[in-house]
Amino acid sequence: MSRRKRKELSRAEVEVEAPEEPVASPAEAAPSPAPVSETQADERVEESELARLQEEAGRMRELAQRKQAEFENFRKRMERERQDLARYAGADVVKEVLQVLDNLERARSYAAGSSEEQLKDGIELIHRQLEEILTRLGLTEVESQGKPFDPHVHEAVSQQQTEEHPEGTVLEVFQKGYLFKDRLLRPAMVSVARAASSGGEERDSDPEDESETVRRSD
Repeated sequence: MSRRKRKELSRAEVEVEAPEEPVASPAEAAPSPAPVSETQADERVEESELARLQEEAGRMRELAQRKQAEFENFRKRMERERQDLARYAGADVVKEVLQVLDNLERARSYAAGSSEEQLKDGIELIHRQLEEILTRLGLTEVESQGKPFDPHVHEAVSQQQTEEHPEGTVLEVFQKGYLFKDRLLRPAMVSVARAASSGGEERDSDPEDESETVRRSD
């Protein structure tokens, strides 16, 4: 057998013995994605949660700033109202007293052509009107004449020895005292009875010379 024929025979045997390689499909030929590790998945969850928390913090910061601005405006408005209230607190009282001022001006205008009796009646009318206004506003006179001395509402400026009245009785009122609603506005200045001395002439004490003047306790 020639050399050429032996080569052709050997090539044929090799082709028969060698297995045919399968042809891969396009889907099988594409490389599959690498699997995501557990650590990478946790990092993605954390990043998503962090983004959500940052967004929530931004909303809360904006809300806090808006509430702070609203509170500051409210505080300024209340301060203005407080100042206005303090400034014009007596406006209602002045408005009431204006009626008395009007009557006093009328009385002064008619004084020249009025008799003494007419002037007296006019003054009494104005006085009564003023008392009614002040009473309506909450002014009350402290009861003093003939009452026991009360250091909370009375101020003793003198003492008088007497046997006609119990010791400590208010004998004379030099200046009336007043309460405004439930608060003392001005104490009454009074003279108070003192027991007569057993051996000596009774006399009224002088407010300037009386060394034992009773003063209202604070």
